[in-house]
Amino acid sequence: MTLSLGTVLFLSRQPPSHADEVHTPPRREPPRQPSSYPAPTDQSPEARLQRGKLAYQRGDYAAAVLTLRPLLYPQTLLAQEDQLLLAHKLLALSYFFEHDEPGAEQEFNLLLSLRPDFALDQLVDPLKAVAFLDEIRRRNQQRLDEIRRRQQEEEQRQKAEAEALQRRAEQLAQKQAKRLYYERVVYRKLSPLQFVPFGVPQLADGRIAAGSVFLIGEAITGAASAGTWLTVRLRYPDNTFPAREYQAAQALTGTYLGTGAAFWVLVLAGLVDALWHARTTVEIRELTAPPKELPPVPTENLSPPPVAPALSLAF
Repeated sequence: MTLSLGTVLFLSRQPPSHADEVHTPPRREPPRQPSSYPAPTDQSPEARLQRGKLAYQRGDYAAAVLTLRPLLYPQTLLAQEDQLLLAHKLLALSYFFEHDEPGAEQEFNLLLSLRPDFALDQLVDPLKAVAFLDEIRRRNQQRLDEIRRRQQEEEQRQKAEAEALQRRAEQLAQKQAKRLYYERVVYRKLSPLQFVPFGVPQLADGRIAAGSVFLIGEAITGAASAGTWLTVRLRYPDNTFPAREYQAAQALTGTYLGTGAAFWVLVLAGLVDALWHARTTVEIRELTAPPKELPPVPTENLSPPPVAPALSLAF
């Protein structure tokens, strides 16, 4: 979140100067600082913030005020948001314990301006300070609600701008992207062997079950048809038969005609099956131009496929 003090501060007065109000504590020996603490010669804002935090933790609130206030006024020296919030919090609590309630209220108001949901920890911070902050929040509830509303509007505006930039970037990338076109051609390999009956194409392709069905079926029906036809020709060479053999002649004729029809049905089925299961090869080659049958891609489409295949079947 971007902090802008000029847009969210609703303090009713300028930050008071506490140079004359801070009560100097009795002189005492400074405690020995561990090696991890910042050295007094380090004048960076981060090191001064740590010294102010140590002074607050030791209960030296006047020293904490003198250390922390120059980091925030007349201008903020801390660049990170968490450091800025920590400095205002420690300064507000130091004012509170120094009995400078106006100064504490000002700092708490500033914290609430930056973070409307800011709250002290009841398990860590003193309960008196927690109650003091809650009272400030209660008195300024309407203004805090307005700040929340403005912050939400700003977040939504920034999100909308980011989405619009993303869409424009995708559209620009779409216009500049190189489109590749590939043609996929399927060739079906046919051989004279696939037109042979009696399951020969199926057996040659390794489909034993189908080949056996066609082989046995065509052999039985073909033999039955040829046998009954030969019997009729031999018994009735001139296509005449005695009246007493009328039913036998009709049965023989029907048998060779029916088995013959079944034979040719099996032959045709075997041919279709052989052509359907003929081996195929696939060839893919890149095209220098889009195929004529490919419809134009709309420019507003943000996620077109990078490859547009064209399928054709050749025998």
